[in-house]
Amino acid sequence: MPTEKEFITKTVQALNKKGIKTFPDEFMSLSTTKTISVPAKILIMGEEFFGSYEILSADRKVVFQASTYSEAKYLIYASRKKTAEITIPVNEEEIKQAVLQYEKYLDSIMKELVSLYKKTFPEGKNSLFVMNEILMILNLVRY
Repeated sequence: MPTEKEFITKTVQALNKKGIKTFPDEFMSLSTTKTISVPAKILIMGEEFFGSYEILSADRKVVFQASTYSEAKYLIYASRKKTAEITIPVNEEEIKQAVLQYEKYLDSIMKELVSLYKKTFPEGKNSLFVMNEILMILNLVRY
């Protein structure tokens, strides 16, 4: 029986070999878009102020004010590629759909990880920790 550390390593390798879908490229229809300049860093969610949402750099500096929660999540998910420009649909419904499809994809990965963990470690109680470790290594986040 593998250790949890070996399980994490093996699972990360298997997911990388299978290929992780890229957001937003594989979740967006070809539509009218705009480009937003951001630091080429991973971004995080800040506070909500009067209906707009702060997007922060890891050092907690405000880099953008998103007008909707979907737009904020879109920018954060897209920042995983660490590019200085993010292409985002102009249409709010298309932003929502891209985010929804990506979150369904992430949820399916998480469900698969929990299932695999429980098969490998029937008595194990660290499934959440192990899943979070795997997602962190793969640079995936779910809001």
